[in-house]
Amino acid sequence: MRLVFFAGGAAALAWQVLWSHHLGLALGASARGVALTVATAMLGMTIGALTCGRFLHRTRRTDPVKLYGLLELGIGLSAIIPGLTEKWIMSVDASVHGKIPWMATPFTLLSLALSIGPACFFMGATIPVMGLVARSLDAPLSRLYGWNTAGAAAGALFVSFALIPSLGLRGSALTLCFLHLVLALICGLIARRKDSGNVLPKENSPHDLPDEDSPPAAMPRWHGMVLVLITGVSTFVLEVVWFRALRSAWFSTSDSIAIMLFCFLIALAAGAAVAPSVRRLGVPLWLVMGMASLLVILSSAMIGRFDLIDAFQKGGAARQIYRLLAGLAVMGPPVALVGIILPTLLDAAKDPRGWAVLYGINTFGAVMGANLAAWILLEALGPDMTAWFVGGLLVAGACLLCRSWRLRGTLVALFFTLIAGVFPFHQREKNRAPGAERSVAGEVEMIELKHGPDATISVVGFEQGKALLINGFVATAQLSNARANYMDAMGRLPMLLHPDPRNALVICFGTGQTAHAVRDESPERLDLVDLNAAVFDMAHHFEANHDVLRDPRVRKIVMDGRAWLRRTDARYDVVTLEPMPPFFSGSNSLYSADFYRLVHSRLNPGGLLAQWFPLHLMSPDQAIAIAATFAEVFPESILWMDPGSGDRSGLPQQGILIGQRPVEGGSVAGEFWQQWPGFLRPSGMGSRPITAEDARRNLILSPAQLNYFAKGGKLITDDNQYLEYSVSVYRDKDLRVGDTVRQIHVRLQSPPSR
Repeated sequence: MRLVFFAGGAAALAWQVLWSHHLGLALGASARGVALTVATAMLGMTIGALTCGRFLHRTRRTDPVKLYGLLELGIGLSAIIPGLTEKWIMSVDASVHGKIPWMATPFTLLSLALSIGPACFFMGATIPVMGLVARSLDAPLSRLYGWNTAGAAAGALFVSFALIPSLGLRGSALTLCFLHLVLALICGLIARRKDSGNVLPKENSPHDLPDEDSPPAAMPRWHGMVLVLITGVSTFVLEVVWFRALRSAWFSTSDSIAIMLFCFLIALAAGAAVAPSVRRLGVPLWLVMGMASLLVILSSAMIGRFDLIDAFQKGGAARQIYRLLAGLAVMGPPVALVGIILPTLLDAAKDPRGWAVLYGINTFGAVMGANLAAWILLEALGPDMTAWFVGGLLVAGACLLCRSWRLRGTLVALFFTLIAGVFPFHQREKNRAPGAERSVAGEVEMIELKHGPDATISVVGFEQGKALLINGFVATAQLSNARANYMDAMGRLPMLLHPDPRNALVICFGTGQTAHAVRDESPERLDLVDLNAAVFDMAHHFEANHDVLRDPRVRKIVMDGRAWLRRTDARYDVVTLEPMPPFFSGSNSLYSADFYRLVHSRLNPGGLLAQWFPLHLMSPDQAIAIAATFAEVFPESILWMDPGSGDRSGLPQQGILIGQRPVEGGSVAGEFWQQWPGFLRPSGMGSRPITAEDARRNLILSPAQLNYFAKGGKLITDDNQYLEYSVSVYRDKDLRVGDTVRQIHVRLQSPPSR
């Protein structure tokens, strides 16, 4: 049964990863969406645990192994609902936002409840059943809970490194369904071979565990409820805060996120595994919580400096091994100590209802912690002081358990002494932008830093200009010595290629240079969409955008760009976007054929889409795949290269794919890549940083040449998540940025002439 619980935990975590993809596509990627998803999932598990606990309390005879198998079957059959209903949710979501926008949040909650609610209900119901299985095996519940959590940790790696890369989302879902079916069959076989029923104790009868696993001394019931609430809040606050810091150090890639989850979950599993030994040795829980509070402070100080460790940026397996070891060494001890509390109290509970109540309160605390950290604490206090808040909560829990005022005073004194010790370090660090020293050469000056619900955004100054960092990655920059750059071209070129561009859309605002370039070509309306409100707040630091946000023609929209296209009824002549790097988590959805078809449907006939094509952030296979996918939806597409983006060898690194939606009747209005009607119009600012000669000279591939370049490329879809889970220049030790740029240029030069 231990292996069954292990596999069940792995499948549960894998499902949550799949759900995050499906629901991110269906409802949009945003902090609000994540918060509602987490809240719905935790609420579903809470209701499932409480309902099952109540049912088992009233039922005097049951077979827990058979019941657990039925729950696994229920999870497998219901967990596929988000994938099956994704298109329907998209369609209704768009209608609700367009017709009755005040119902947007209620609809989101309803769709989450209907899609992930049933599976989460069954997942939560397994906890009290697990307790009955533990009783039938004459073992502590904490041990089985630890196996289940260890399985979740393994699932974090399995789904990211094996399942999705090999099978995609649909194939992964079918595999998990099969796994649940196998687990249900195994439970059925075990139940037939051994009578595991009638394990519920009679009313008021004591339950005797082995001596070595005897429960802790009795404490008031409300003490236990307060403790599991504190640990639930603390665990998820730490997860949000530390994961934000680790993303700044390791980048927001799927493999990095998997390593973070593994380190966190395996530490919780370790805490559950040692809980019986802690009880046997007589270690008081107040001491466990007190030690955890002190380690949380020290670990946060260290995690905040992870972005300065060069070993984390190595290629290949070495990079992940370093990250794994560092994560376990720094996050592991405090999380494991916190992870002792709930399993210990579960062991002390005497019936399914008691297990369910403790687990339900803990999950409720998790919801509180995740939302409290993302929406309030991070922005108001910053990462370090948020960690101090968690330490304070844990100290408060320790003081609740400790009956000696002298020991309470000692704990509080140690806590504040440690705070005083790290405070000078905090003062030095609070004005440091995570990731800036790694990404920007020379002396860096912090200009502004914001910890928003979606990301940590910072603006830094350096010798050559200013940079905008999102979670430690230099998303874009304004260079003081640049006459023109690809960001200007991203907006200007499609506007110049269109004969009469009236309505335009820029997805991913950045520094606003692309938005200014579009505005400079005098559209009647310009919509700007960005996921992070803080990016718009930072716009005044970048003079190159010429106060584009103050233009009355400009409308700024804080939303996932893909969700906006699905929800709006607006039609555009030009759409341009520069998302985060293709290999970042979530970026696949802005390079997929499904996304390009959505843009195509929102373009007026003859409208143009411009997509960032960064050679230095792609492997050759990824570059070919992106080009193939773009050309699949926009057969009339070209590739333009920014001549000023050359590397040391002089090869340009920044490209722009531009495609046109055909005019009525399916024909293209002339060879649009040769016609530049925009140069016949005056510029809004009086002059342009790019000439017609520049525009034509740097057009690298015509439609025929681009199709030749893309020949044999893998089509990127929402299902296969190819970019997010494939090998990139940041994951393979044998790939080097300069080498990959040269390889792509060799391929670019191979197509025949026009």
